[in-house]
Amino acid sequence: MAAPTHLSLSLLLLAAASHADPLGDALVARCRPDGRLLPAARAALEREVPDADAQRARTEAAGMFAPTVHTVVLPSADPEALAAAIERARHPALLPRCALATDGVRVALALAPRVVEVLSERSHGVLTVRAALPQFVSDARLAVTDADGAVSVFAFDATASVSLPSTLSPSTLQVVATLGDGPIPLATWHPAPSRPSPRDALADARDLLGAINRERARAGAPALRRDPLLDGVAAAHARNLAARGVIAHRPTPDDGPVERLERAQVRAERVAENLARAQTLTDAHARWMGSPSHRANALDPALDALGIGVAARDGELYVVALFATHPALNAGR
Repeated sequence: MAAPTHLSLSLLLLAAASHADPLGDALVARCRPDGRLLPAARAALEREVPDADAQRARTEAAGMFAPTVHTVVLPSADPEALAAAIERARHPALLPRCALATDGVRVALALAPRVVEVLSERSHGVLTVRAALPQFVSDARLAVTDADGAVSVFAFDATASVSLPSTLSPSTLQVVATLGDGPIPLATWHPAPSRPSPRDALADARDLLGAINRERARAGAPALRRDPLLDGVAAAHARNLAARGVIAHRPTPDDGPVERLERAQVRAERVAENLARAQTLTDAHARWMGSPSHRANALDPALDALGIGVAARDGELYVVALFATHPALNAGR
């Protein structure tokens, strides 16, 4: 059934391009058509607000290992609205993958802002992972969550290949690399079913802190304390992200987590940051715990303080968790 899926998408795009359809132009100019996203686009037509985890599962089943899949349903074939939806979700340094589906009136767009083609294979109990990475990324690494929730990180060699120890039983694998705005996940996938975890509703930042500390306790890490200095910096960053409609550790070259603390006259021995754009705090926390690199930040035993910022835009929450070790005001402030 895979061939008809790709064919139907290709025909849609070729027909649009052959008739100089601005809808097709808006799509092809801003993203790379990929039939593996078509199930997610079709599902979006059936459910106006599709479940993010279900969408990722659909694309993973189709062979795409994207950390994030965005879907939007337009009431009509509006090229400007389609282009705007793509620009809001894409990463400026990467060409996203996309697919369109229509019911004859409405148009659904499924978009994967960050995709890396990966190949994993087992031989004699050893799992080897290879990835085709963009030339401009640096510090590539593979983060692995095992069946017990522990996180291991492996550096990629020059050929972007790494073999995992035969004793490791990975439940989640994630390719992470550094782009211009800091480290971001490029691909996430689950070679084995993950353990079920409770998804109790998180009502506010205090609940989010509690959920993170429960995970830390299970990992043997000391509890984080809520810090008002970090809260202020995290809240300001969340508002900035919501205003821009983006998720980025470094929205501009001089605006990273450390620089934001410095401008607030806050010093810290160690700094880490998790970001999420989600429908609820529960979803944000679940995504962090399901992402090996974000989970490693949250469970780092060297960190002792947490600031949380939350801002809303267009029905979505922009969530910032700013971790640090011994944060304090600079002397003389």
